[in-house]
Amino acid sequence: MIRPLGPDDLDAYRALWLDGLRRVPEAFLLTEVEALGLSDATLIAKLAAGQFWGGFSEDVLVALIAMHQGGPERMRHMADIGPLYVHPSAQGLGYAKRLLQAVEQTARDRGLLQLELCVDATNSRAIELYRAAGFVEFGKRPRSVIVNGAARDDLLMIKMLDAT
Repeated sequence: MIRPLGPDDLDAYRALWLDGLRRVPEAFLLTEVEALGLSDATLIAKLAAGQFWGGFSEDVLVALIAMHQGGPERMRHMADIGPLYVHPSAQGLGYAKRLLQAVEQTARDRGLLQLELCVDATNSRAIELYRAAGFVEFGKRPRSVIVNGAARDDLLMIKMLDAT
């Protein structure tokens, strides 16, 4: 089941997010220390704002995605996606694809014109997923993040929702 996450999902969201940070730190912007420093109130506000969706197996959160719509008026036509994380026990079961579909439908319902994301340039599995979902590369950000002293490049990808 795929559904928006809300404040009642705080503990499950935090646990899965921290799991992802520990397993694949290069896939996330924040470090584990930074994530642990976020207050419950901060995360509850983000969950209440409708920025997160989850994939559930039975009643267990096994996948998550975030969509952050542009804040300033001139950027409200677009949203950034990420992070997207699927627990290893649920990989290959279609959660990532369904989460992307849910976020895209929400973006369309809100009248957004495009979705954008950054993905580690070495994450071929994620790049393949995004391409299959209709995203195209439009740039590369060298040294986008530095993880454990090593610079990582990001591919910038976009999906135009108003394209025919």
